[in-house]
This record gives sequence, C-alpha cells and structure tokens, in this order.
Amino acid sequence: MPAVKDKVVTWWIQNIIVPKQEIIDKPGFVVTTFTEKKFTTYLREFFIPEKLFENIENIIVEKYGKQGKQTLYSAGKKFGYTYAAMSKFTTVKNSSAEEITKFSYLLVRYIEGTYAQQAEHVAEVEQKRFTINFDNYIVCRHNGKGHIMTEGGITGIWSYGMQDNTIEGIQLECQGRGNRRCFVICAPENQIQEKTKDFYRERNLVELKPDNVYNKMNEIQKTIYVKNSLKDLLNAGFFTYERGILSYKNHRFFHCESHILYLLENEIIKLPDGENILFRACFEYGNILAKDSNDKEFIKFIPDFFSALGFGDILVAESGKISIHFRYFPWTIYSKECKFIILRGIMSGFISGVLGRNIVFNKVNVDIGKNLSVTVTE
Repeated sequence: MPAVKDKVVTWWIQNIIVPKQEIIDKPGFVVTTFTEKKFTTYLREFFIPEKLFENIENIIVEKYGKQGKQTLYSAGKKFGYTYAAMSKFTTVKNSSAEEITKFSYLLVRYIEGTYAQQAEHVAEVEQKRFTINFDNYIVCRHNGKGHIMTEGGITGIWSYGMQDNTIEGIQLECQGRGNRRCFVICAPENQIQEKTKDFYRERNLVELKPDNVYNKMNEIQKTIYVKNSLKDLLNAGFFTYERGILSYKNHRFFHCESHILYLLENEIIKLPDGENILFRACFEYGNILAKDSNDKEFIKFIPDFFSALGFGDILVAESGKISIHFRYFPWTIYSKECKFIILRGIMSGFISGVLGRNIVFNKVNVDIGKNLSVTVTE
C-alpha cells in the first residue's frame, strides 16, 4: 500500500481499526454509526468472506451466463442504492456539486482503507459521471467478475448520489482478467455506450430510509451465548488486520451493511432453480472454510467465528439432530420472507466438512419480536 498521503486517509483507517464509528467491540455485533449534517446514522453490518462472493459469482455465471451476470449486477446496484440511502449520503438534491465532489473524495478514502489497497477517482457531477480505479479490490481481483460489489455496488451508490436510476456502470478493466488495475465507469447510458455495448441495466431501485424500527431491531444487546467480539479475536490473533485487510488464515473479509445478503438472495431465487444453485455455492464455501480452519470443534468454532463477524448471539445444539440458533441476527424489511439460503448453505457446508458426512439445514424458523431470531435445523 502506498504511504498514507494525508490526514483524511489516516482518520478513516483509524476509525476502522479503532472502534469509534465502526463498533467491533460488542460480541455478535458489527455496527457503523456516524453523524453528518446533524443526522445520526446507525447501520448493522456483516463482515463477509470474500471467497463466499467469489464462489457465488463463479457458480451463477457458469450456470446462467449473461442472465446470471445481470442478476448479480441487479443485486449489487440495488444494494449500493439502499446502502447510500440508509447512510443518508450526499445527493444533488441537498448539496452543491462542490460538496458532492468533497464527499466522493472521503468515500473513496474509506474504500481505500477497507476494500482496496489503492483507489483513484474522478467525480464529474455536471456530466453525472464517476470513474474509479483500484488495486487489489475485493472479489474481482480473483475471479475477474465483480458484478455484485465492483460494478453493481458502486453504480448503486453513484446513482443515489445523482438521484438518477438510469445511471449504469461497467468494469472495463480488471486485475482478475489480467489488467494492471480494476477500472469502473458509472454514467448515463449514452456515455456508457460510447465505451461498450456490453453492460447491464437495473432501474427498479427502492429508496429505503433508516427508521426507528430498523434501529430498534438491530440495537446492540448483551449476548448470552457468546463472549468474544471481533476486537477480542483481533487482539488474540485469531483474526488479523493489516493495511485495510481483515483476514482469517487465507480468507479475506470486507464489512457490508446487512441488506446485502437479503437482496442477493431475493435476486438469485428469481432464476430457474436459483434457490438450489445459491445453496450449493454457499455450501461449497462452508466446505472450504471447514478445510482451511481445520477446527473440529464446530460447536465452539461457529459461535466464536460468526458472532465476531456480526451474525448475532449464536448457540449450536446437538441432540440427535444439529440446530443452530442465531439471536439478534441483523434485521431488514426483507427478513420476514427470507429463506436464509446463504446462511443455511454456509452452515451446512461447514459442518459437513468438519464431520465428513452430508449435513443439510433444510429447515428454518424465523422469530421476529423485539429483535430477529433465526434457527436452522437438519
């Protein structure tokens, strides 16, 4: 990573490492909270395994081709738009071009400190155009795709900032495809068409606003089953954090507001047999994690590991059949209808890998009271 160039970069990195705005010292919870223009924002987050998204993208694209790429892009753009709205990001409706340019600079420094090792951008508000290039950006650096977080997610954020659903984005260069850098352009469709005819569109974007229900359902609670926070496991050396990268062994993680897993499931299950294909992709990731962790004590490992990543207060029970209870799981308006395919797939694959036999969590019980509880059972 290049030397830190200014105090802004230092400030952002310090707020990831030292839990001031990024709260990582509460077991079961990862939360971002910040105040801008007298508005306080509270976001419940996951730390997501990069390999999970790599695997989902690889399998969806292999199975569905262009239709799969469109689905992943749609999920990513919807998430980016939702994330920006929930964060009350600066928009053309409430800010000047100069303020948006300044905000873009801060946002890219944030990306540089957590998602990539270097980022350079140009924000042209009058043209509604945003270009950015990265070094070592999550997911696409390995698989050369990045439809969810690189193309879709960035486009959704810029689309919200411009208050224009018709803005699309395309990754024209990618280190995962052998290029020197990853390069993304987000702009009105006619400008994209000047660069390439091969891009995707998603106009059905919902502007969700943070409200008291979201805040109450995701409020930090005292856990019963787990004792270790992400900060505790960082201090113990279980996880490592270096140059903006959180790792466990050879697994890299990135933090992301919790709507991402819900929106990804919502889009993929629209595909023919999408539910089973998504489950398989997540099962495979769970298997990989089991192999790499080489930890046979799954009853202890799962609560320690996944609660630190923001999955809530976790209890694994084994009485004939195995069940896993997630108390205080991140809640969104999509929780009631969610099948929790990603969660069930990861857990099924992990425990199957540990035990050497096929374990499938095909039952899910969702309890929405003062908070969200999810129980998965064989």
